[in-house]
Amino acid sequence: MNINQIKFWQVFTVFALTILLFSSSYAQREQWYGALTYSVSVPAGDTKNIIEDIGWWGIGLDYRYMVQKNLSVGLYFGWNTMYERVTGQTELNTDPPGTIFGTQDNTINSFPIMASAHYYFGERKQLRPFIGLNAGGSIMLQQKAIGIFVWDNDQWQWGVAPEVGVAIPVERDFGLLINGKYNMYFSGQDAIGNDVNNAYWAINVGFIWEP
Repeated sequence: MNINQIKFWQVFTVFALTILLFSSSYAQREQWYGALTYSVSVPAGDTKNIIEDIGWWGIGLDYRYMVQKNLSVGLYFGWNTMYERVTGQTELNTDPPGTIFGTQDNTINSFPIMASAHYYFGERKQLRPFIGLNAGGSIMLQQKAIGIFVWDNDQWQWGVAPEVGVAIPVERDFGLLINGKYNMYFSGQDAIGNDVNNAYWAINVGFIWEP
C-alpha cells in the first residue's frame, strides 16, 4: 500500500466517523439525512489534457435537509484525486518560460465544498431517483514533477456540479446511494501556469442514514 492509499483510508475513516456522529445528533429530526460515498473520478474537459487516467481514490460526504416532501437543501464535501505518469515535452507558461522533456508525474487533488439542492421522485422509504445541483467551488491542489523539479499550484476554483442519482432503501433508516456528479470549474490555472477550466465526473456509491 503506497502513501496515497494510506492517506485515503485515514481520511475515509474520519469522514465515516463524522457522518455517524451527525446522524446520531439528528436522529430525532426526520427531515435530515446524511450520505457517505466512495468516489471514482473520470477526467473531462481541460483536466483530461493534463491527466487521462481514471482516479480510483475519492470520498464524498453529503448532508441534506428536507424543506419539502420532494425537495432538499444541504452541503456537499468531497475529495477526488487523479494521477498519471507520462513521458513527453511540455511548454512552461512560467516566469521565465521554457520547455521541459522527460517523465512527468501529474497529480490533482480536488476538495469540493458546495451548497446543494435536490429534487426527489417517488415516496419516502421507496426507491427514489433524484436530480440536483451543487454550487460553490473546490480547493484544487495541482502538481507536476520531473525528477527533482516540482511545480505546484494550490488555489480555490469556483464551480458547479449537476447531479443525478438514486436512493435505494434497505432498512427503516438505512439505504444505498448511487449518483454521478459532473464537477466543472469556471476559471483557474494548472501547475505550470496555463489557464484551464478543470472538469471531471465523480461516480459515487455509498450509504445513506435517514432518521
